Amino acid sequence: MKTGTGIIILASLVFVACGQRTGKEKQPESVKTESIAATIYINPDLTEAWQSPDSLDVPESVLAIPGADYLVVSNINGKPLDFDHNGYISKLSSTGKIRSLHWVDGLNAPKGLAVAGEMLYVSDIRDLVAINLTDGQIVHRYTAADARFLNDVSVDTQGNVYVSDMNGSAIYRLKDTVFSPWLKDEKLAGVNGLLVYNGALYAGTKNQILKIDTGTKRIRVFIDNTGPIDGLVHYRDQQFIISDWSGHVYLVEPGKERVKLLDTTPAKVNAADISYDADRRLLLVPTFSDNRIVAYEVRI
Repeated sequence: MKTGTGIIILASLVFVACGQRTGKEKQPESVKTESIAATIYINPDLTEAWQSPDSLDVPESVLAIPGADYLVVSNINGKPLDFDHNGYISKLSSTGKIRSLHWVDGLNAPKGLAVAGEMLYVSDIRDLVAINLTDGQIVHRYTAADARFLNDVSVDTQGNVYVSDMNGSAIYRLKDTVFSPWLKDEKLAGVNGLLVYNGALYAGTKNQILKIDTGTKRIRVFIDNTGPIDGLVHYRDQQFIISDWSGHVYLVEPGKERVKLLDTTPAKVNAADISYDADRRLLLVPTFSDNRIVAYEVRI
């Protein structure tokens, strides 16, 4: 990783954000700049590649479709737990241009996104919605009646779909056509970001990344003192990139201090459920109430 002076960028984007930093962090020194406008921090190993138009509606999650030249974005378009039928999915080009703003309508407050085969899976409060990637048609809604706040989604190599229930300290699983509670444990309090990697399920909580054996359901702490986790993606080897919703993005790995990659909190711009496009080396950041996706080239 390069070392040196962090980049301070003047910004005037404003909206309400919340959240606090916790845990240890390691970062290059940065020069503080006095300005009426807010300042944001970008690690010198990140370079902004593009921004989408700000015509999205509370984008919570973004996903680069494997092997394709487009992205999908979940738009809450309201409050995160409102059954208002205002939510939708957008389709963007790989450079952030909007191809179809309302590609899929008829959702409530869609959040996490994952792909298995030709199917896009989207969490929607108490539903897991299956959408055909070819035509954008909703194929099925799987309802978890006891779920309280379904959030992130990840898929294993067998096509099983895992969904975090942030307010229920639980993880649900869609296996074949059965959508049911898979694991409930007090260690999963506040569970949000999910990632299947190398046969294990990684789960981001309030201050940890947990590693879960999908066969035995054994839970162990993989990385401690992370701070709260919204998005969770693999970068390389034992390195992961996490976001905390409030506007911080970190590189983390076991046994090392976290490295700050991005801090947009001074401008009150969020960093929600991130995605990493490994083919293009782009970190994709949904800015929630700022209503856009921002892409950063990663050169760590």
